[in-house]
Amino acid sequence: MFKNLSVSFLALFSMVFTIKAQELPQPSPYAEVMQRVGLTDVTVKYSRPGVKDRVIFGDLEPFGSVWRTGANSATKIVLSTDAKIGGIEVKAGTYSIMSTPMEKGSWKVFINIDLDAQEGSYKAENNVAEAEVKVMKTANKVESMTFWFANVNHGSMDLMFAWENTSWSIPIEVDFKAMASKNIEKAIEETKSAFRVYNSSARYNLDNDLDLNKALEWSKMSVDMNATFWNVYTLSLIQNKLGMNKEALATAKRSLELSNKAEYQPYIKMNTDNIAKWSKK
Repeated sequence: MFKNLSVSFLALFSMVFTIKAQELPQPSPYAEVMQRVGLTDVTVKYSRPGVKDRVIFGDLEPFGSVWRTGANSATKIVLSTDAKIGGIEVKAGTYSIMSTPMEKGSWKVFINIDLDAQEGSYKAENNVAEAEVKVMKTANKVESMTFWFANVNHGSMDLMFAWENTSWSIPIEVDFKAMASKNIEKAIEETKSAFRVYNSSARYNLDNDLDLNKALEWSKMSVDMNATFWNVYTLSLIQNKLGMNKEALATAKRSLELSNKAEYQPYIKMNTDNIAKWSKK
């Protein structure tokens, strides 16, 4: 009897687990739309309800009431960098898009920090941006609610919305010139310091008896970028270790010259000693 109960329990548990794990098509399927503007990625994540022979605005979605601008959960907008939405500065991050449909005039669109915002939990104090958007009538009925991007150029684009016979857009702007300038400055700064990285990598291989040919390659790259008494000295040591006596001697003399110009006594002495020693080979 207990054995039969155990078997029945396991069968029931398996059936329940299978039911819970089952995935079915949703009445309002999930969708994403992404567009890069300048150096900024803007993504809208939402569910797409259908009209289904209903009156949407003014009935299913009452005029003058806050709406999550989609089905299931609130529609989300993701900004990879700071941007302006409807002319208002919004920091990089993820936000919900809430709106208030209006029978006449403009709709109100809210960019809100509450990602779980619903019609009953929406709080205006959580808005980071509010905008009024001009409503347009679509030429044809839009069955499934749709977001897309239009008028994309280097620094701006429009986020478009349409459902039933209603459409609106809201401008998104980015300061791509400032971001590009920062990237240029960063790349230049990284290039300026790269010769130090190549030198330290070469010196590490030399001091730890690792790949000396790779050390030679890195050391030459460092010197080619910016020759100083200390990275030229590293190159001379690697050349000497590889048995490149003629090259090592010439490089040591170059490092000595740079050391004298810098008036840096430790390297003047080290180079002088190496030149004397390597000249005897």
